[in-house]
Amino acid sequence: MAHETQTEGIVLRRWYAGEYDKWVSFLTPEYGKLRLRVRGARKPKSKMGMLTEPLNLLKTRVIEGKVQRLIAQPQLVRSYVRLRSDLELLSVALALCETLDRWLPDEHAEPEAYATLIIALEALEAGVPVEQAAAWALWRWLAVLGYCPDVERCGKCGAEFEFIGGDADAAKLPRVASASSPTVAQLFPAEGWLLCPRCAPPRDGVPITSDELKLLQKSLPGGRPSWDTRPEACRNLMLAALRYAECVLESPLRWLEFWERLSALRERG
Repeated sequence: MAHETQTEGIVLRRWYAGEYDKWVSFLTPEYGKLRLRVRGARKPKSKMGMLTEPLNLLKTRVIEGKVQRLIAQPQLVRSYVRLRSDLELLSVALALCETLDRWLPDEHAEPEAYATLIIALEALEAGVPVEQAAAWALWRWLAVLGYCPDVERCGKCGAEFEFIGGDADAAKLPRVASASSPTVAQLFPAEGWLLCPRCAPPRDGVPITSDELKLLQKSLPGGRPSWDTRPEACRNLMLAALRYAECVLESPLRWLEFWERLSALRERG
């Protein structure tokens, strides 16, 4: 980075420094994730405090100091008002930001990871179901960062995955998720691969149905996702992505338990 530059990015996380300052993890498409100090952010009348909260999309000057970088003159571009007014949406949006903060190294540009986060937040703001936006974002990040297993071929025998539709074919499989969408693969997070039913060992992996595998194959190459998928398939893919990430990235994501409690309370009314 130059001695001083202007950039746009989103605040992923914040923590306090001293009596009046705070630090933010600031994700930009050009420079990657930056650790920036916000001077005077915690003073009672400071506008910098609210401007530099998580989920705020900002245009700002970044000043390179001798030992740290500073935010100066931030301008709010997007604040995602709807996300902040709904506890479930807010918890998932913050969790996605926290997840990306933990997965990305500092100062390493990942413009696709940045774009994926913005698309997911815009989808949540527009009313897309939580499961769909979160599942798509998590799998896209695994693909962008090079951790995603091959979703076209079995990781052991190399055969292309078969989409089985008939009852006779479904009967050949070791497990059937539903009459219309049988399990066509199993994900083994510890080994980092997706196996066909013939190669899957006796111990259980994470079952992936035909609908879920088609969604993965369609979503991972890039571009904007389709939000018309069944919520159940997206929920299963979200759980699979979290379990897979815990193994390959050694990064447990504990926000899922809180989100599931919220979902249970919502279903009970």
